[in-house]
Amino acid sequence: MDSVLNQTDLSSQSAWKSFYKLTKPTIAMLVVVTAAPSMLIASTELPSFTLMIATLFGTLLVAGSAGAFNQIVDIDIDRKMARTQKRPLPLGSLSLEKATIYAALIGVLGFCLLYFLANPLTAWISLSSHLFYVFVYTSFLKKRTVQNIVIGGAAGAVGPLIGWAAVANNLSSLPWLFFLLIFLWTPPHFWALAIKYKDDYAKANIPMLPCVKGVENTRFQILMYSALLVVLHGVFFAYSSISFICSLTMMVFGLVFLFYAGVLYIRKTNKDAMKLFIYSCFYMLLVFAVLLIDQIVLKII
Repeated sequence: MDSVLNQTDLSSQSAWKSFYKLTKPTIAMLVVVTAAPSMLIASTELPSFTLMIATLFGTLLVAGSAGAFNQIVDIDIDRKMARTQKRPLPLGSLSLEKATIYAALIGVLGFCLLYFLANPLTAWISLSSHLFYVFVYTSFLKKRTVQNIVIGGAAGAVGPLIGWAAVANNLSSLPWLFFLLIFLWTPPHFWALAIKYKDDYAKANIPMLPCVKGVENTRFQILMYSALLVVLHGVFFAYSSISFICSLTMMVFGLVFLFYAGVLYIRKTNKDAMKLFIYSCFYMLLVFAVLLIDQIVLKII
C-alpha cells in the first residue's frame, strides 16, 4: 500500500514538473523581471500591491502559455535536436491534449488578470506578444528565415511595455527604449548558443544564422548588435527618472557584453561563444535588477 502511494506521489510530482517545464519558465520570468522596473518608473509612488501582483503574475501566466504553445507547435523539431529532446512533450511525460488544455487555461487566466485588475491595454499588449510568438515566430519565421530570432525577439521584449501600461495606461518613449534594449540583446544572446549547437539546428532544418551564413558572419553580427547595445545605453543618461549611477552601472554591464563579443570575434572558439551566452543571461537580469533597486531607492527617498 505504501509503495502504491509513493508511486502516486512520484507520478504527481513528475506531472507538475513537466507542466512547469512546458512553460519555458526562464523566458517567462525574463518578461516578468523586465516588467517590474517599468511599473515603478511609470509611477510617481509605489504602485498598489494588488496591481503589482496581478500584473506580474498575469504576465507570467501569459508568457508561460506562449512558451507552452511554442513547444506544442515545435514538438517534431524538439524530437530531432539533442538540446531539446528532454522537454516534456518529446519525452512523452505529457500528452499533447493535456499540454494544449493547460496552455490555454493559464493563458486565459493571465489575460483576465491583466484585463480586469490592471487595464485592457496591458492585457492586449500581452496577448499580442503571445500571438506573435506562437503564430509569427514559432509557426512561420523560425522555419523560414535566417532573421527568425531577430524579428521574433520582439515577442520577448514586451515586459517593459506591459509594466508601464499597467500603471500609466499608456506608452511613452522610455518603455519603448527598454523594449529596444531587449530586442537588440536577443540576437547575440541566441546566436552565441546557436554557434555551439549549429549542427543541431541544421539537423532540424532550422535556418539559424550560423547554419546559413556561417560562424564567421555570426560572430561579426554578434559584435555589431553588442555595439548597438552600448550605444543605446548612452541614451538612458538623458532620462531624469533614472539616476546617473544607475545609468552608469548599466553602461558598464553593456561594455562587458561588448568585451565578450569582441573576444568571441577575435578568438573564434565555441568556448568563448558559451562564455558570451552565459554572461548574456546574467546581463539582462543585472540591468533590470539595478533599475528596480534604483527605482525603489528613489521612491523611498
